[in-house]
Amino acid sequence: MSTGAPGSLTRLTLESVEAVHAGLAGLGLDWLSEAEQARLSAMTAPRRRAQFTAGRWLARQCLAARAGGNWRDYALSAPDDGAPQVLAAPGPGHGYFSLSHSGDWLACAVSPLPVGVDVECSDRARDFQALNEWMHESAALRDAPVHPPEQQAWFYAQWTLKEAWLKHATSAAPAPAPRPSMRSARFMPCKEGDGTAMVGSGDAFTVAVYPAAPATLQWEAGALRQARWASWDLG
Repeated sequence: MSTGAPGSLTRLTLESVEAVHAGLAGLGLDWLSEAEQARLSAMTAPRRRAQFTAGRWLARQCLAARAGGNWRDYALSAPDDGAPQVLAAPGPGHGYFSLSHSGDWLACAVSPLPVGVDVECSDRARDFQALNEWMHESAALRDAPVHPPEQQAWFYAQWTLKEAWLKHATSAAPAPAPRPSMRSARFMPCKEGDGTAMVGSGDAFTVAVYPAAPATLQWEAGALRQARWASWDLG
């Protein structure tokens, strides 16, 4: 999709947690930073532990692919509430990263500037009209769709966009800051190339990257190649 200069690209990867974990067999856990090991030790649910370790391994792989060096030489933070950051890297210019997981989906975005990514499983029935009303200020619902299929697509696009926006805000903050309100952000679809964010929709997932544009977003092969992409703008 992208046509921008390599140094300006945001690279997005979407993987299966199960597939990533299959590649972790035999590696142990000594490659995790002290902060990550402490965070992992507090987790008791096997599925959550699997998501955490798979995400941390994938982030290192993506950072190394962009900036070089051995993936084991990257140390990452593990805050309880906030965006993880690179604590140590084999060289300068490692950039920023963002992680998200939902079910068996695991997304990682790496960029030279602060970035946020969110992925959601989007293949189960829910009361999307009620969810849209809960998620938005009343004035922001004026242009929302009224038919169930469109309500579902609208909800997942808005939810992932808002989550990606929040992660970007946390990553870009120079110091810990109050978390902005999800309801305060309003995104609207726009013409390709005019927006500040991108949403990709597949048969069972929706993924959003903020900030991103067609010229600066590059994704790996696989499920993302089959996704339907659209530009959105923060109003």
